[in-house]
Amino acid sequence: MNRRKFIGTTAVGAAGIATMGLKCGGQSISGTVTIITGAVSELQILFPNESKLAQVIKLANDFNADWTAGKFDSAKTFFENLDVVVGQVISDLGLNASTRVKLLLATLGIAVRTVAALIQEQGNAQPSIAAKARAASPQTVDRVNELANDAVASQLLKAVRP
Repeated sequence: MNRRKFIGTTAVGAAGIATMGLKCGGQSISGTVTIITGAVSELQILFPNESKLAQVIKLANDFNADWTAGKFDSAKTFFENLDVVVGQVISDLGLNASTRVKLLLATLGIAVRTVAALIQEQGNAQPSIAAKARAASPQTVDRVNELANDAVASQLLKAVRP
């Protein structure tokens, strides 16, 4: 992707996350939520006292429900919190972790990136609201674009290729 295309994509990348007045809902992320809840379920067995793991499941489910219902203001908040809590869990549990735990934590990180990519795709499909999204929530738009970076996705795919 050249610089010009990247800048153009970034400008509209996360428009859906901060839309105001959009009447329809967003695409369901139920499959990604299943990946998140599956990884968290495995981690809860290994770390039963880690309360943030239950938060991750709730935030992912709440985001999906509000996103698909078109409640974008609250979905934005759930996504922002999901991103933060997953980052905290990865940081807290990643120290001296076994290979299995590292892979489960990587799965959580990749799932959040997958959600961001969905948001970015839907934002790209509705460029007329990109300016509103950027004006209303520039930090969230920037974070979604950072998470949905195609170059990072390509590197992750390359890293997990058998």
